[in-house]
Amino acid sequence: MSLILTSARVETLRLTRSGLLAGLLAVFPFFGLSGPALALFMPEILAAATGTEQLTIEAAAPRPEDGIVLFNQSAMQLGLILAVAVAITALSWDARPGSSIFYRTRVRCLARLTVPRLAIGWIAVIASYAVGLLLAAGLTALSLGPAEPGLVAAVGLASAAYLVMAMSIGHLIMALTRRTAAAIAAATVLMLVLPLLGGIDALAVWAPTTLLAAAGLAPAELMLPVLSAIAVSAGCVLAAGLATARHSLRREA
Repeated sequence: MSLILTSARVETLRLTRSGLLAGLLAVFPFFGLSGPALALFMPEILAAATGTEQLTIEAAAPRPEDGIVLFNQSAMQLGLILAVAVAITALSWDARPGSSIFYRTRVRCLARLTVPRLAIGWIAVIASYAVGLLLAAGLTALSLGPAEPGLVAAVGLASAAYLVMAMSIGHLIMALTRRTAAAIAAATVLMLVLPLLGGIDALAVWAPTTLLAAAGLAPAELMLPVLSAIAVSAGCVLAAGLATARHSLRREA
């Protein structure tokens, strides 16, 4: 238990001192403020950009849900990549020969070292996302009207599940490669490709990427994607634990 608590404390200090926590608290709240503002002024922006004698675009009046949707679209792009980077760098100690040898020769069960660090990353990311979502809901209520609490809750829970899954995938990639830059690059490409699964009718019902469109779905339609995201997360954490335990001591940079 002491090792688990120590690992969690070390990861908390790492996030704070490295600036990753500050980055999370800057990115998600920024989109929480910009999403509703963009929804409010979108008709004027489109009119200024495309209004000519030959072409005129008339945008529908913004609705409260538009502020939440635009926030989530932005947050699940740059914010998602930053979240995956948090999970990957939590294993960066195994990419350095000195720290890799230090931990591997002193810790018998590496899962007690890696899982608490990943869990702290989950907490930090979800908390930062929640702050952004609350800001988006508050600003939307002031500028466009109150969004439905059920919509806000559904988007929040679906996005939290997707963020956890994406971070778990990044955690597994890092455990397999033990190369921070390579893991971030591979995970970024994978995060860009995964939404394509939602376009396949046979997979759309249960594909976790369906969670990215939670605002337009009924709660019942989110159950299978949420369960899939949980299953993928658990599988990645277990596979990462096995991969980390099987690696030998790292003696080269």
